[in-house]
Amino acid sequence: MLKVITPNGIDFEGEADSVVIPTEIGEIEVLPEHRPIVTIIAPGGLILKNGEKRDIYAVDQGFARVSGNVVSIITDELLNMSKADIDEIERATKRAEQALEEARNNRSTMDPMEVEKLEAKVRYQMAKKLICKH
Repeated sequence: MLKVITPNGIDFEGEADSVVIPTEIGEIEVLPEHRPIVTIIAPGGLILKNGEKRDIYAVDQGFARVSGNVVSIITDELLNMSKADIDEIERATKRAEQALEEARNNRSTMDPMEVEKLEAKVRYQMAKKLICKH
């Protein structure tokens, strides 16, 4: 069972034979009866496998917890890539990069946390872009 929670509530809840989670140190594939873990999620591709079927989601930074046969993920954003608009992803990436560049140019007047948020947004947009290319 996989449950993904975003600020909007439960964004996904369903069954999967395995779940591939992007972490700061690489991908972790969670199979049934996986050892309990808690890990930090890096922006990237969250892959749900059911037999031969694979569903790919773009996931933002967050946390994952595996306990028994339940994978719980808390993240800022989740996007089903089969429903993604590639052109909109390109535009959003450019907007995020421009906002980050402006923030870096005005670093002396910008709150460092705001710059960090913009950097995270760019990482998430880039992850979505990379997933689209595969």
